Amino acid sequence: MSRAIKDIWYALTSPEKYRDFMGYKKRHFMMYVLILVVVSGFLNMIVPASKFLLEGGFKALIEEHLPDFYVSDDEGFWIEEPFVVDEYNFFIKADSNIVHEDITDLNGQFGSYEYVIMIDQEQIYLKNPGTPEIAAKFSELGDFSFAKKDVLSYVPVMYMLVIWALVLLVLVDFGYYFITAFVVSWAGSIIASFMNVRMNGKKMFKMAVYAGTFSYLLTLVQSVVGKNIPNFEIFSLIISVGYLYFAIKEYKDSGIEELPPEEFGNREE
Repeated sequence: MSRAIKDIWYALTSPEKYRDFMGYKKRHFMMYVLILVVVSGFLNMIVPASKFLLEGGFKALIEEHLPDFYVSDDEGFWIEEPFVVDEYNFFIKADSNIVHEDITDLNGQFGSYEYVIMIDQEQIYLKNPGTPEIAAKFSELGDFSFAKKDVLSYVPVMYMLVIWALVLLVLVDFGYYFITAFVVSWAGSIIASFMNVRMNGKKMFKMAVYAGTFSYLLTLVQSVVGKNIPNFEIFSLIISVGYLYFAIKEYKDSGIEELPPEEFGNREE
């Protein structure tokens, strides 16, 4: 961990150190990115997660915002008051005061939503992208019953799903970091050719991994502050390529045309 922190500092402040990065083992710079992604994700989530938990978490959210309800095969659906969620591509409406003879059509009024859940006294309608639409009467679903208290019993499962979602996000972020590093290394290869610097692709890619550090941390700052930089993706690439340019320039100014693979290649740190 201390090595990663030291490398982060050098990546941010010392392009002349990038020549050392070229000799690191694959596991070293992969661990560097993993630590960067995990720590940044933790710092990004700690404030909203702490606030959410202090306010009671999922249990308080369900108790305060979800009306009392029950549904069963013989009694149908009842809810204390109509419940509507209309956010982004999601539309959820539960109203036991109405009965639709056919809710599968929806008359096109919810055609712009990717996810739709409609529940009335007698039936439920589900629309999800990539799957057939589902409409069914509760009386046709067999012997079952479900109520608000049953939702509360799933609170531990909700937390587990959140944890798995965060792990998935870390893995996606981890992979995206290397994709971005590949683009930056490609730009660095072009720069190196104009500067008449000979450097193989693997070494350039390793330097690009570290050159992306500032841009990645700037993403974290945006998230924490709540302010977005316009066209940040392009701005981020320009910053990373800029770091790589100074690293290549330092490499050229050192008077070394090409480092022998074994000089740094056997480092175990």
